[in-house]
Amino acid sequence: MEIKKTTFEDLPKILKLQKTAYLSEAKLLNDYSIPPLTQTLEELEKEFSQNIILKQEDEKNGELISSVRYREENNRVYIGKLMVHPDYQNRGIATNLLATVETFLKIRH
Repeated sequence: MEIKKTTFEDLPKILKLQKTAYLSEAKLLNDYSIPPLTQTLEELEKEFSQNIILKQEDEKNGELISSVRYREENNRVYIGKLMVHPDYQNRGIATNLLATVETFLKIRH
């Protein structure tokens, strides 16, 4: 499954995935007011302008299954909101996302 950069048009799907993926964390914490669940599309659009957001879709059905955000600042890389749809967890997808971030960084430097 190919990992690509997210476009502005993808943001509503990214937000939907985020809320689905972080629901299990909210249940564990018994706190449904955690930032990933309360983030608005407007806030995500601002984040999009400050970060690179990668996405991965299921090749068979086109469903968005994972995403990660990162940015470079002062020679450091900041990873944010790494998420995998619950139906696709425990398959190494998050590991592949992080490896792709590393690859993108190597290409840029």
